[in-house]
Amino acid sequence: MALKGLIAALPPPPPGRRGWPWTEQTDPALFATAPAGGWPRISIVCPSFRQGRFIEETIRSVLLQNYPALEFIVMDGGSQDETAAMLQQYSPWLTHWESQPDRGQSHALNKGFARATGALHGWINSDDYYLPGAFAAIAGAYRPGRRALYFGDWLERIGDEPALTLHRERSCFAFQVAAGGRTLPSHATFWPAAVHQPFNEALRFTLDAEFFKRLTDGGIKPRHIPQPLGVFRQHAAAKSSTIVDVAQAETAAWSRAQPWHIHWLWRLSRLLDRFHP
Repeated sequence: MALKGLIAALPPPPPGRRGWPWTEQTDPALFATAPAGGWPRISIVCPSFRQGRFIEETIRSVLLQNYPALEFIVMDGGSQDETAAMLQQYSPWLTHWESQPDRGQSHALNKGFARATGALHGWINSDDYYLPGAFAAIAGAYRPGRRALYFGDWLERIGDEPALTLHRERSCFAFQVAAGGRTLPSHATFWPAAVHQPFNEALRFTLDAEFFKRLTDGGIKPRHIPQPLGVFRQHAAAKSSTIVDVAQAETAAWSRAQPWHIHWLWRLSRLLDRFHP
């Protein structure tokens, strides 16, 4: 990739849009010298449905990482807003995109990751976005053969408001995630392709928590990257605003299905966090 990066090649930002990821990019010089074995390919899957208002920001936040070994797959569920037109506009830089009805977010993710060929996987929703340098940080932490979940800190944004709230994550044990004592941020978490499993298509809200619980229960160790990697956006049409009851029901159903020792591990996780904030 040329050291000038992609910012001059992409469509110009909408009027009035400034800063990341509109008029700023990750410095491509970060990737001038490849590590031994080359840069690991990172496959990003973006499930999308009726988020045309935000998806351009999401797309640019992936492309303007300027990562030299990127695979970017967008799976839209047949949105009737401006999403398809936006995907068409950015199609020269997308590995694959489609816009057709699906069975929900988990199904979109499963279809997308079925196409993925990268050594590392990541998932970004079409109303969230990555921060500059995120992929460089993950590639720097990645070690071939290491069975790890790489997760970072993250920022929260309300709609289009410029203010960002920092959420610092902490290192944790695998059992804390597996028992539900910790929830990893999907917008700031990456995992090796070798440990990937299908998402549970019966879930509408807790699919990320359940996925990370399964991985850590299978021995995958969480590894904290101490920098913000992504932005989670709160807004009126987000799942976190519209189907809170589904989240509560799915969480309760999971809890009821667990053996007694998981509940004790959950209590131990909370105790550890109390003494090691």
